[in-house]
Amino acid sequence: MAPRRDYIDELKGLGILLVVFGHFMEQYRMNYPFVSATFFCIYAFHMALFCACSGLVARFNPRKLVTQQLWLYFLGQSLMLVFRAAVLREDFAESGGVLAALLLPWRHMWYLYALIFWHLTLPLLCLLRDRLGLAGSCLGMALAVAVGLAGGLIDWPFMLVRVFAFFPFYAFGVLFRPQLDTLAAFAAQNRAARLLPAAGLAVGYGLYFIRVFCSETILDNSAELFHDVSYAGGDRPEYRIVFYLVGIATTAALVAAFSSGRRLTGLGRRTLAIYLLHLPILALLVQLQLFEPLRGAPVALPVLWYTLLAAAALAVLNWQPVQTLFDFAANCWYKRGKS
Repeated sequence: MAPRRDYIDELKGLGILLVVFGHFMEQYRMNYPFVSATFFCIYAFHMALFCACSGLVARFNPRKLVTQQLWLYFLGQSLMLVFRAAVLREDFAESGGVLAALLLPWRHMWYLYALIFWHLTLPLLCLLRDRLGLAGSCLGMALAVAVGLAGGLIDWPFMLVRVFAFFPFYAFGVLFRPQLDTLAAFAAQNRAARLLPAAGLAVGYGLYFIRVFCSETILDNSAELFHDVSYAGGDRPEYRIVFYLVGIATTAALVAAFSSGRRLTGLGRRTLAIYLLHLPILALLVQLQLFEPLRGAPVALPVLWYTLLAAAALAVLNWQPVQTLFDFAANCWYKRGKS
């Protein structure tokens, strides 16, 4: 078994923090320029980072695909279905029926859904990387970007639009795994190799923050942010090209900047339960209208409020009994097959 690479866990820890805080602050993003600018900065790269980390640790394993990934997807969808019916009181007849609600990803479940499709591309991606070296990785990356860009030409059903749009980041993690491992090892031993990318990120995202913050109106730009529609629905090829360039460059810079860190590795090893369960918690809080009393208050109060709520959700989901129960449920068939 290959040794665990701590820098990936560090990046996954950072990624899950950004995912959770991004979802919680979204409740106020159209009310406050500060929250909007922060949200834009997070959404410029946080899923690119998460997808690349999935590619960095991916190994082709058909049995795991069935007994863990497919199982976890349908387990998660079943839990979401019960939650939506019992808590959110959804009328599934209006959205295609119960079977469609079970099979098609609900909100954040698109990522587990996409991983199943992306896993099927691993043999080809690894063949290009391992047989042709850097040239093969560059060829594979060009093909992945072409797939991502071409995916926007069709108004795909079943949330497939995001499967295509975010695929290049996953492919980047797979194809450039050796180079990113080398970069992380080098930066861990060289302080300048960590500080320079960190400074570049601070300057670049600082300027982007100022640009969004100083806009005359609070920006929405849904298609540019989320890439969840086709080009006919509002996305654009140029949006995706910039998205790919920014996401890949930011991920590479973060690999160097966080190469020697250990503060987030523990959290990074527990991302799955947090990712799966944090959005139902958020939906419940929204249902209870807990965000409403501070809407319109001075910006410091809603920022403090969503920070406290997000931190509380993270603490609950990172609690060892929750993690142990989730690990058992997610891996029961996979571990049984290994024993």
